[in-house]
This record gives sequence, structure tokens and C-alpha cells, in this order.
Amino acid sequence: MTEKEKIGNYLLKLREKIPSKEYNKPHISQQELADNHLGLTKFTIGSIERGESNPTLDKLILFAKALNLKKVNLLEVQIDVEKYIKELKEK
Repeated sequence: MTEKEKIGNYLLKLREKIPSKEYNKPHISQQELADNHLGLTKFTIGSIERGESNPTLDKLILFAKALNLKKVNLLEVQIDVEKYIKELKEK
């Protein structure tokens, strides 16, 4: 698992804790999250959760707001800095 995927997986798990209000699903979908919150699209949410994109601080904050989080500890996900830099250089 890449370091970006760790972040995405963490955000996915947070989203899966929120019950859906609009769809008959156990948790809020990417589309429902995007429909209800400005600044995030289903594509953006999906690419972050899959570890395909590097979310900006702005996107992380919008994501947190969409998940009804009051405060975010951005360093709660342990990131191996050297591994991340190595993965960045390999692209």
C-alpha cells in the first residue's frame, strides 16, 4: 500500500461511518457526499480515496467538513516520509 493509499483508505473509513440519508445504503456514498457539499466532486472524492491524487489542504478540509468533523488531526495517519518521497520520485 502506498502512502497516498493510506490517506485515502483512512478517509474512506471515515466516510463509511456516516449513515446515508438519501440512499438505501448503510453509509453515505461518494455521490451523496459530493451532492451535499460544495467544492468536492465524486471524481475528487474517489481519486483521493483510491490514493490516486494528492489532496491539497483545502480539499482535506472540505472533505473533513463534508464528514461533519470539527477538528482534524492531519498527522493521525502515520506517513513514512522517505517512502513517500521515493514513491513521488518514481512517478
